[in-house]
Amino acid sequence: MKILFITCSRIGDAVLTTGILSEIHKRYPFAKVTVAVDPLPASLFEDYPLLNDLVIFPKQRHSKHWLTLWRKVVEQRWDWVIDLRGSAISYLLWTKKRVVWKSKPGDPRHKVEQISALMHEQALSPELWFTEKRFNKTKAFFENHACIAVAPAANWVGKQWPISSFTELLKRFSQKYPATKIAIFAAPHEKYMVEPLIDSLPKEQVLSFFDKNLSLIETAACIKQCKVFIGNDSGLMHIAAAAKVPTIGLFGPSREQNYRPWQDYDETRNIVVRIPMTYDELKETPGFSHKSQDCYMTSLTVDTVWQVLESHWETYKG
Repeated sequence: MKILFITCSRIGDAVLTTGILSEIHKRYPFAKVTVAVDPLPASLFEDYPLLNDLVIFPKQRHSKHWLTLWRKVVEQRWDWVIDLRGSAISYLLWTKKRVVWKSKPGDPRHKVEQISALMHEQALSPELWFTEKRFNKTKAFFENHACIAVAPAANWVGKQWPISSFTELLKRFSQKYPATKIAIFAAPHEKYMVEPLIDSLPKEQVLSFFDKNLSLIETAACIKQCKVFIGNDSGLMHIAAAAKVPTIGLFGPSREQNYRPWQDYDETRNIVVRIPMTYDELKETPGFSHKSQDCYMTSLTVDTVWQVLESHWETYKG
């Protein structure tokens, strides 16, 4: 069985589609799956057990990337095309069966539930895959220390809790738990933003991962080895939840109903802490815009987040 799986370009959205791949693995263990994906989340699929080919197609001007992808896959006769980008390309390929994503504005369901409905399933939990070799490679960073994972950045400043707030929170954490390592995850281009946070903490407690030249799947393997994750609504937050790490997601200008860290069996493992306003209330405030460079997270206090973090760490630190 030959399956073409076209997944999302953003990290978080791509993670949320992996439940379908997990279900395919269960139902069709001998299938050959080709994953078509943007370069940014591509490595997340490298260790998928049924992966036959990984087709990476970067975005191009005038949507030419779709033509690039079509040329790479058009000569194959597919048994199943699953297109989670909702593109026209799916209708231009020979396939016995196709499933194509169609966005429904205002859908109150979590994105995982929306995606799963394409397969006529209620909820297919996201999953990440790691070879033993890859996982063991990342163990050396931790040296058997208990670690908390922190992702203080986001792809939009509006969703990013101020770095000064992260600094105050983690200073408090480091003082109460001096034997715990604080693993800080960020992209290399976010170095300027996270360095003040790193400089404020005891050097012996900090593990910084923005400068280790890791692929995204290697970063995910590192996060998986931490006891708790805390971060903004971001791709790394969804990676942590998919890796089954107890996750605290900080929310402001996004709907937690659609994008909270997904959980499938323990309703207390993953928690949302949001600003005092709901998303709908925030959206109605004067000047609100998703194109704004203003931070919409300043009303979330350190004391509020600390209460949740302290409780979560005490519960899951092992």
